Amino acid sequence: MGELYVKRELYELCINKPLPVNIYLQISSKFVCYKTKGDLIDTKTFQKLELQKINNIFIHENDLRIFLKCHLDSLIDTQEEEVEEETAKEPPELSNAKIESQRAMLDIFQAQHPDKAIAQAIKTSQKLVLEIMKLPFTTKALNLLQTYSKGSVDHSVNVSVLSVYLALQMGYANATILQTIGTGSLLHDIGKSKVNVFDNDTQEIIGLKLKEHPLLGLNLLQEEKTISSEIKSIVIQHHEAYDGSGYPNHLRGNSIHDLTRLISIANCFDHAITEAQGSLVERQKKSISILDREYYKLFDPLKLDKVLKILKLGI
Repeated sequence: MGELYVKRELYELCINKPLPVNIYLQISSKFVCYKTKGDLIDTKTFQKLELQKINNIFIHENDLRIFLKCHLDSLIDTQEEEVEEETAKEPPELSNAKIESQRAMLDIFQAQHPDKAIAQAIKTSQKLVLEIMKLPFTTKALNLLQTYSKGSVDHSVNVSVLSVYLALQMGYANATILQTIGTGSLLHDIGKSKVNVFDNDTQEIIGLKLKEHPLLGLNLLQEEKTISSEIKSIVIQHHEAYDGSGYPNHLRGNSIHDLTRLISIANCFDHAITEAQGSLVERQKKSISILDREYYKLFDPLKLDKVLKILKLGI
């Protein structure tokens, strides 16, 4: 049986850095090695490929994980360069939520996971979310959310890291999609900053007010041109349920955005692990059991099955 190659987008190449794996082009139905591991593709070479209308490259299937890690690291490096100047000008008060929330990042993971592949995926997820948190609008949003509750910021960071981690393990490899997942999950509760709760409100009234936060969050993001429609869908839909019992619009099944169906599971898992008692591993096991036995009707069954398997491997 012949060797198997995986098609990737040209833009996923690491420019001006040594290639981590061999790169192949498909010519007349044959895969020809274009560049070998360690070679450099500079900007001029990349532009030449674009002029030749070469939109895709190919990677040997055994090299895919290494290639994706290089692409993600390159993406993060680019983001660091883009936000460096704006971060330097950032008012000190806007950085409070960002700095404080970073301590929550390991709440749902072991600090040093024994499985190297899992540890690397966790590290990559955390690194990507940290870079998203440096973006000016995200920083402002987290600072705004902190006015409602410090715990909400911690929760949002955890959900973001976990969502990116699950996405990576499930095969979501496109950098734009991973950014959307990270940003959408980081902002999913932003509407809570606009919930007005008064001292004389009963628990029932507070609960009804909190149910408005997805719509309030969408309203906050509507005028923000840098926020994609996919991110807005995550914010408005993250409490919708696969069986139609969710809110605010009682969406059902695949009418809920694909990425939201993943993030809603991560959202529920972090709530469960926060409320559980015991050691980290004990809380992980209890939370996995809760997802499996009590909330299975709320989620996409195919995604939930994959998530449960990934979470069990991560313990």
